[in-house]
Amino acid sequence: MNYFFLLKPPLKNLNSEIDIVNVSPSPIFSYSKSKKLILHYFYSNGKEWIFNDICSLDANQTITINSKDLNLDLNNHSVFFSLNKEKQNNTAALKDEKYHISKIAWRANIKIKSVNSSTSYQGELPGAMIQKNLTLVSCSPMIQNHPSIKNYFYLVNLNYLPEIKEFNLDILNSDKKIISSLNCYTNTVNLIDLNHLKINFNSNMYIFTSKTGGGIPIYFSIDNSERMSLEHTHPPTEYVVHGNRFLFQRLKKSFWKS
Repeated sequence: MNYFFLLKPPLKNLNSEIDIVNVSPSPIFSYSKSKKLILHYFYSNGKEWIFNDICSLDANQTITINSKDLNLDLNNHSVFFSLNKEKQNNTAALKDEKYHISKIAWRANIKIKSVNSSTSYQGELPGAMIQKNLTLVSCSPMIQNHPSIKNYFYLVNLNYLPEIKEFNLDILNSDKKIISSLNCYTNTVNLIDLNHLKINFNSNMYIFTSKTGGGIPIYFSIDNSERMSLEHTHPPTEYVVHGNRFLFQRLKKSFWKS
């Protein structure tokens, strides 16, 4: 199954929203079909997962959830979502119900918006990720180089156990020089303001890397007119179509983390 999440708005004039879609992505490539499910939101208090019902979602139904709808402070809670066959109670471990089986991912539309504009991308956190010891290499040319543009980085981490542990994130330039070391946390939608770091935005590429933690890397940019972009980089295996994709992933990660 897949999990979804809300991004913390990096500025006061912005809001966070998500469209959750209980629709099979393809009748040909999806082995799981749409059925009535219970939509929950949940977060970790460090000791257990706290679950709350939102609604029952019929097959082929879509719902839009705004961060204001949940009555939770996203600065203090990282909010995740799941579509479950049965009602979920508070628990010491997440359980993957192993549906959403498809060659094309069942996705949500994850959005940041203002009064005047919005940006979004199709995203999900696969259930297979929550029991893995994750590491990270995200090579990104997506930081916008202009004095009027603000840049932010998200790292979305979710583990089946609710403990919130600290791990280190390094930002490297293309010469493999560390230009900043930052702290992130498990089971958290980590938000990092890149505007106060000593980054030369004239460089073509930066590498966000961690030996002890990982997740989904997302890049957000906004200019003075509230024009926005929201992008993410794929795992290294996604850059290879045939052959030993996981060998390529190990080689790429070892190069940037050496």
